[in-house]
Parts: sequence; C-alpha cells; structure tokens
Amino acid sequence: MNLMLNRLDPHVPDPVESRRRAAGRLVRIAYATIVFGVLAFFVIYFGRPLVYLGGPGVVSAPRYVVSSPYVVQISQMKVTPGSVVAVGDEIGRVQSPQQEGVVATYMRALAEIAGREAELRVKARVAKESRETALAYLRLTEEAVKRIEASPTTTVTFRVGIYRERALARKNVVSLEAEAAEATAQLASLDEVRRELRERLDAVERLFAEGRITAPMAGVISTGLAHLGQALVAGTPIAEILDPEDVFVDWYVPNERFRDPRVGNDVFVLFGNRRISGKIVQILPVSDVYGAKQPTLTRDRAATQIARVRFNVGESPPALSSTVYVHMHYSDFVSRVAARFVRLVGLH
Repeated sequence: MNLMLNRLDPHVPDPVESRRRAAGRLVRIAYATIVFGVLAFFVIYFGRPLVYLGGPGVVSAPRYVVSSPYVVQISQMKVTPGSVVAVGDEIGRVQSPQQEGVVATYMRALAEIAGREAELRVKARVAKESRETALAYLRLTEEAVKRIEASPTTTVTFRVGIYRERALARKNVVSLEAEAAEATAQLASLDEVRRELRERLDAVERLFAEGRITAPMAGVISTGLAHLGQALVAGTPIAEILDPEDVFVDWYVPNERFRDPRVGNDVFVLFGNRRISGKIVQILPVSDVYGAKQPTLTRDRAATQIARVRFNVGESPPALSSTVYVHMHYSDFVSRVAARFVRLVGLH
C-alpha cells in the first residue's frame, strides 16, 4: 500500500529538519554544560576560600613510646600494627650487649669491694688480736720505768732505753687501736656501697626483665613498629601505643585565612565520603609543618598553626593516623546551607 506525502503540509514534520534540530539541541546542551561547568569550577575554586577555611589534619590520640635505654637488637616481635594490647602484655624481646656490659661492670665492682672487705677484715682481726699483747708489753715497760725511777743507781743510757721501749709500746698500742677502728669504719662504708651497687644491679636486671618488652598501657599498636633483627640505639622507639578512648584531630590550619579559628567553633571533618561534625577544643601555641604536604619548587613548606578538634558525641571517628580534611565555615548561614545540601544529596 503506497501513501502519498504532501511535503507542503505544515502538519507533516520533515525528517531531515527534525534530525538537524535534535542534533543542534544536543550540541547546545553540551556547549552550555561545558561553559557553565568551567564557570562553576572557577567560582568554586576562587570563591571557596571566601566561604570556609579548610586544611588537612591527622586523626591522632595520646601516644606512649616504648623504648630502651640501651643499644638493643630485636630478637622477637609478638604484635603487629593495629594489635590491641593490655597493660603488661608482651610486645617482643630484645638482646643488648650494652646491658650485659653494664651488669658486668657492676659485678666487677662488687668483686673488688668483696676483695677489699676481706683485706680490711684481716687487718681488723690482726689489730684486735695483737692489741692484748701490745698492752701487756706496755704494762711491762711502765713497770720497768717505775723501778728505774725508784733506783738512783741506774745509768742514763739504761734509762733512755727503757723510756724508748715504753714510747714504742704506747705507739704500737695506739696504732693497733686506730687500725682496728679505721678498718671497722671502712668495712661499714664498703658495706653501704656494696648494698647500693647490689640495689642498682637488681634494678637494671629488673627493668631489662631478660629482654622482655611489655606494654605500659592499654591501647592500639601504631604503625611505627620495629622489625625483627633491627638494631636500635638507646631511646629509639620500639613501638608506639595509641589510646583509642581519646581520639582527636590535629588540624593544620592554613596561614591564608580571613578569620582565625577559635575554641568552640564548629567544624566538619571530611574522611572519604563521610562528613563528621566536631568542635575545636584547643588552639596549640605552636606551629608545625604538615608531613604529607609536598614542598613547591619555589619555596619550602610553611609551618602552620595546629588546632585540636574533638568529635561530637555519637560520631564514629575514622581510623587512627588517617589523613582527613577539616572545613570551618566563616558564617552560620553558609554552614546551615551546606548541611542541608549534604542531607539532600545523601552524604553523611
């Protein structure tokens, strides 16, 4: 069946013109989308600093650094990053030639003190045992002096000899008594030194605990963990323990801002697609350089002020050591508009 089409009929659409009109409409929509997208990009890029203050931050918590005062080598590790530990749980084991040298030094000092005490005991005993004999001889010389004084016929030479023997006897008695008293005093002093050295040696061995490294507090093991076989100098962290009950964000506030953040300001912590509400609780009186920020070609990274942010009650904080971004709106109106927009698009 053949149909006759009258192209002059205004109610019959022209197929070529219809396709051309549809293609033109698509081109105009794409062009308008590109133009308005570029305009929106510039408006958002240049207008964003006028609306809110934003900067990077790190989810952190109070941390305890576990280290050793000696040069050690890791011989065993029983935890991994993210492990939950309780007070007293064993983290690992180390061995330390330096600690063994310290113990050997204390043992050598104790041995020297023991030898010195033996010598003093011998001297004190000899002096005490010889004192009775020296006193008997002194009494004999004094008796001889009394007799020669009573006899007028003795010669001067004999008298001088008797007086000399009495003086030597007295000197011998005094020397023995002084030697015994001094030996006794030195023994008491050495006993005190030996007791103090023994206490310090016991403290060194107790603190080293045969190389066992235990957790001083309950928490989560951070990523900064020593590896098996690694040698560490004194004071180098073996592990870091974070307190998961006290989570906060250290916000590195940009230096370019229209208004300084203050304690009590409401902020939003952005973590992926999550938008977590919080509040500034402290402005730290110190500046620092954000570690994840790369320096530019013309200048180094600038130190920025740090604001501490606490999450509101009921919010679930991100994982510890996560990198987040913090936004603080300059006005409450913009903050309410942004919150409504977030609820409208379904972000949380």
